[in-house]
Parts: sequence; structure tokens; C-alpha cells
Amino acid sequence: MSTDCTRTGEALLAGAGYPLPHHQDCDFRLDRADSDEWEITVLSPCAQAWVRDELCYPLGQSLGGSFKVDILSADRFLKQARARGFRTEFVGTGGKDLF
Repeated sequence: MSTDCTRTGEALLAGAGYPLPHHQDCDFRLDRADSDEWEITVLSPCAQAWVRDELCYPLGQSLGGSFKVDILSADRFLKQARARGFRTEFVGTGGKDLF
């Protein structure tokens, strides 16, 4: 059985309470929110701890499981995450890619 699924299939699985198989190997997910905003979702506990230590404590704020940024900020953030060994799932028009 393939672990690739469409967004509709993914939503149905998530709604039924099943874990999403492609999330097991990634720490962040980058998805387009609208024409000029991108959404970064934190998927792993290790990534959540890093975001909390790097962003939340210094800024004195709390972030939920995701945040919206422009493309330049997303690029800068994900380059820093990649340098620390985190993996990102990019959701584009052609499907999903891990990097």
C-alpha cells in the first residue's frame, strides 16, 4: 500500500484519528496559505522544542502548532532548521517533497 495520499484523503485520515504516515520523517511542513503567505507547521516534538527555545522564549511569545510568514522568512527559517538537521515537507502544486 502506498503512503501517498491526496489532501482529501489526508483530511479523512486525520478526521478519523489515524496518524499520517508521511509525517513520521519530517519535522516541519511548508504549505501555501494564500497568495503572499506561507504556513509552517511544526510536526515533531523535537522541532517544537527548538521553535520554543529559538523563537518563543526570546520574543516572549507563544506559538501554536503553526505560524504564517512571507516566503523570504520561510526560506530563512527553514534554512536554519535544515542546518540543525530538521527535515521539511513542502506541499506544492505537484505534490509533496521532503527536504
